[in-house]
Amino acid sequence: MPSLLAPQRARPNHLPALDGVRLLAVGLVILHHITSGSQNSFFLHLIGVQRGNGLGPPLFFVLSGALLTTVINDLRDTENRYRTFMLRRVLRIFPLYFGYLLVAFVITFAVTGTPPRNLWAYALFSQNIFLQAAEQTGSKLEMYHLWTIAVQDQFYLLWPLLLWRCKTIRQMRMLCCAGIAGSILSRVLMVVLGLPTDLLIRSLPAVSACMCLGGLLALERSDRTWLSPFLLKAFVPLSILCGIWMWRGLDFTSPLGSLAGYQLVGLTCAAFITAAMHPVTLVARVLSSGVIASGGRKLAFGLYMWHPCLLDFCEHHLPFESKIVRMAIFLTVAILLADLSYRFYEKPFLRMKTGKPRQMPPGNPQTA
Repeated sequence: MPSLLAPQRARPNHLPALDGVRLLAVGLVILHHITSGSQNSFFLHLIGVQRGNGLGPPLFFVLSGALLTTVINDLRDTENRYRTFMLRRVLRIFPLYFGYLLVAFVITFAVTGTPPRNLWAYALFSQNIFLQAAEQTGSKLEMYHLWTIAVQDQFYLLWPLLLWRCKTIRQMRMLCCAGIAGSILSRVLMVVLGLPTDLLIRSLPAVSACMCLGGLLALERSDRTWLSPFLLKAFVPLSILCGIWMWRGLDFTSPLGSLAGYQLVGLTCAAFITAAMHPVTLVARVLSSGVIASGGRKLAFGLYMWHPCLLDFCEHHLPFESKIVRMAIFLTVAILLADLSYRFYEKPFLRMKTGKPRQMPPGNPQTA
């Protein structure tokens, strides 16, 4: 995912700092789940007061768009490019995702005597579409976080086919801008038509602006425009505005939050990732440090997948009154489980050969 999902192989275009962004995004999701609604301190209030899905998912989506666009362009001049692209995504996503669903099935059946309902929605990566079915599984493992996987997989299916039709970088930029405009328009229509608020934060049309914005960041690496300097200069002002918006308690499902707040957060995430893509910045130096980058590359996906069920267990079933103790146990076990998952379960799939792409006649997009 993206964002959540580390690349299968090291690539010349790979930036370690983006692995650090991935780990930070997972950390924000976990922190939001731990502190949601808290008003005990400025920091916890700032992160936890916002309803919806916090800062983590928009950061995931912008990062996912940047990484995905880079990978797609790397495969542009290879044979069987779509097959190669999808096979790599399958090897990265499917083992842990469907492994989690299998564990949910086994535990639910063992505890209740009946299997979870409506797992077809998750198996088809459509839980963000069939919202009611996805919420009524009866699973003993938390499933609420899997909607981001569905959104990104839907984007994975479409984005390569659209991007490869573009012959120039200018056309790719126009495609990204059209995606952003279409996403904002879809939000306007959802608000006007009074559609379920969950669609504002979980449907592909509503969140694709962030991924298309990430696509623009990827294109900046090969053909720089005014966008990168603008985002670097605007990072601090955007962060301040984003902090004020979060502090005021506006959420992504309100009309103002959907039409203005979400775009503000997405733009702030883009500015942050732009800073991470420039090695001379403090953000890039911190995020590319060994432990952080390695954690994002190896542990982020496992942390994201397993943390909700571990958090639920530590919050409600440990015999300790101190929340600090329970959260320390939660974080320790979550990191250990993610590490074991990567070493002994995910890594063997990542080592599978997908075949070396054969180069076709050069057809790299031109700048104009």
